[in-house]
Amino acid sequence: MLDASGARVLLVDPYLAQEDPMERKFLELYPSLGVLTLAAFLRERGAQVRVSDLTFARSLAPVRDALRGLRPHLVGVHTKSLTLPRALAVAQLGRAAGILTVAGGPDAVSRPEVYLEGGFDAVATGEGELTLTELSGHALRNESVREVSGIITSSDGKLHRTPGRPFLKEIDTLPMPAWDLIDMEGYLRRWERRTGERRSAVLTSRGCPFDCSWCSKPAFGRSFRQQSPERVLDELGALVRTYRVDYVRFCDDVFGIHRRWLEGLLDGLDERGLRFRFECLARVDLLKPDLLGRLKHAGLERVYLGVESGSQRMLDVMNRGTRLTQVEQVATSLREAKVRQFWFLMLGYPSETLEDIEETLRLFRRFSPEEYSVSIAVPVPGTRFYDAVKDRLRSHRASGRRGGVSLLYEAAYPQAMYRWEQARFRWEAALQQLRGRLDEAVLAQLRLAVDQFHARVATPLLLGMPTPTRSRHRIPRPRLPKLPARWSALRPRLPAHWPVR
Repeated sequence: MLDASGARVLLVDPYLAQEDPMERKFLELYPSLGVLTLAAFLRERGAQVRVSDLTFARSLAPVRDALRGLRPHLVGVHTKSLTLPRALAVAQLGRAAGILTVAGGPDAVSRPEVYLEGGFDAVATGEGELTLTELSGHALRNESVREVSGIITSSDGKLHRTPGRPFLKEIDTLPMPAWDLIDMEGYLRRWERRTGERRSAVLTSRGCPFDCSWCSKPAFGRSFRQQSPERVLDELGALVRTYRVDYVRFCDDVFGIHRRWLEGLLDGLDERGLRFRFECLARVDLLKPDLLGRLKHAGLERVYLGVESGSQRMLDVMNRGTRLTQVEQVATSLREAKVRQFWFLMLGYPSETLEDIEETLRLFRRFSPEEYSVSIAVPVPGTRFYDAVKDRLRSHRASGRRGGVSLLYEAAYPQAMYRWEQARFRWEAALQQLRGRLDEAVLAQLRLAVDQFHARVATPLLLGMPTPTRSRHRIPRPRLPKLPARWSALRPRLPAHWPVR
């Protein structure tokens, strides 16, 4: 068995919550379970480990302090596209101190040349536990790491890849995350202030067996390994007992792939008397309505669904493997069970037309999910989507900060068109929130006004089509019912007449 006895290791999560607009919008703030599991694994093998979690920080000061205090032999950095600039800054700090710096995580594996050029000595591919253990031993003894399995290095501008490592077969053997190495109470207090609940996250599996063409799987590929229900229950019990957690997010790529496993978990929750509310990410072809009653009884509060599109043609193009009839069935069942729905929707995927977007909006209107995200498709290196559009990228080193908001490749329509379509979903969501407070006829007229503006004004303008302001053929201004005084600010500003082509 690999051993890291005597090695001093600093693990860094360079994510700063204050700089992430998505975190502020959706309030999804949890510690990195990958970093904490890696820390616990290294500690079991004799390493002295410290975690520098920048989530609540305002600068790299905690990393500088840890470098001075620990004097590590190795610095490992978890990477996401959003955190690229800070990850590279950490690499420069490590290099200046003569410390072996290793990048891991999805972004570094997807574009290793960026991280190696930016100052990292190596990029760890696949699972990091065994690789980082071996690297720590080499760093302690000041030995070359060039032939360590599962890494990418660079020499004379060329990448050197060593053979990959087999995946861990039994992930039940992984230790529980090293919650004690971070400000766990800081996370819980923050949730408590915002929601009244002490929320934490649990990961019960590794990988995803599905093959959506826009999804990147740089670490695990299409492998899927599941912890036993007993191991998951042990971790849940520890969170409840030690940290008084009362709300859990199961952050698996897909939760409950195997029904027998899920039923075993639910049985175990009852047997152990574990009570908390929870949420998960599920697929519409796996979330069976006949299980919803048990899940709701166990505490299911919210389900994230990758609906993606209301066009079956687009779902097929994405290789999503789901049917709109399944979306409709699950959405109806969740509403009847009073479980909140969060829909992920995507615009701008190759070959998508305006009619496809209209189908998505119509589906959205029919089921009115309580929460949603509408993003512009992001081509991630290593995906079939990326390969299909790589010759049309607007930036070869596009920042993840713009991902989902800006158009990163030359798509069918200009960015302004997709931004406008996103605004239509926001308008629809606002109307849904007014349901019950405004007359349905008023809501229908407001919706009609926006739809007409979209079809006759916004779309021609954004696509560069002629829209004469003066014409003998004019469409009368829609007659909107009189709004209650308190809602008058919602009345859209409409032109006296609607110009037509």
